[in-house]
Amino acid sequence: MGPFKSFRRGKNYFRNMKLEEFVKQYEHILDSKGIINPLYFVAKLISEIEAINLSNILMEKNFNISENTLNKLKKIVLDDYPLEYITNRVEFYGYDFYVDERVLIPRVETEDLIKIAIDIINEKKYKYIMDIGTGSGVIPIVLKKEFPYLKVFGIDISKDALEVAKLNAKKHGVNIEFINSDIFENVPKNILDKIEFIISNPPYVETAFFESSTSLKYEPKIALEAGTDGQDFFYNLSVKFAEILQSRHFLFETTEFNIDKTISILSKFGKCKIYKDAYNVNRFIEKHI
Repeated sequence: MGPFKSFRRGKNYFRNMKLEEFVKQYEHILDSKGIINPLYFVAKLISEIEAINLSNILMEKNFNISENTLNKLKKIVLDDYPLEYITNRVEFYGYDFYVDERVLIPRVETEDLIKIAIDIINEKKYKYIMDIGTGSGVIPIVLKKEFPYLKVFGIDISKDALEVAKLNAKKHGVNIEFINSDIFENVPKNILDKIEFIISNPPYVETAFFESSTSLKYEPKIALEAGTDGQDFFYNLSVKFAEILQSRHFLFETTEFNIDKTISILSKFGKCKIYKDAYNVNRFIEKHI
């Protein structure tokens, strides 16, 4: 972020700039970010921000960017601000979801978690499932859409995140029970006793990486950061809720960089199986009963 400060100007600086002007002025910054085709990249951003057809932008050589859109482009290009927080939307598993800074932006890798969960639910015929750290609610909502008969619960420590999850559940017309809880601490026993299958994309980012990352700085720390070795969630789960960890079927998303540490914790509570994501990276752990 530091090197970009010299490019800031007064509030009138971005008025009436053409697409090609913007690209020319910031091409070196876009190049430094690994953008192969800066003109197409910026045009695509504009199409998302303004909800207009990309081909219309590309065909108009002197496309004029509005001041409002210019300010948003500045945030994205200079400050690495996520496009999804500007448009307040993300596509996940073929569905549109609302997102803002209260929740983590769902990643495409988590779609593979959904696919694995669907296979497990089909095989085991589960009826009661729970999502830990539900965030925007994408996991329970997609599973409820795929299996309307399921009784689905989403839990999160963040009340703000649950507001977003409820908004998305309403948007997609599904009935999901959301509970404000740190893992299982506030989950009523009569609910927990029914749960057969627990899914989670928990915090697993190491503190040092989180603090040095520019790509994660606008997303909620509570949804990402998990201590010096990225294992705080799994330590807490294994210490505070050992009986539940032992007696339930779990599916977790994690990262290739510390999956071995996670396996060493979970394997004490049952047989573990590792799944790869679409990029052939070890990312998911199934913990059998």
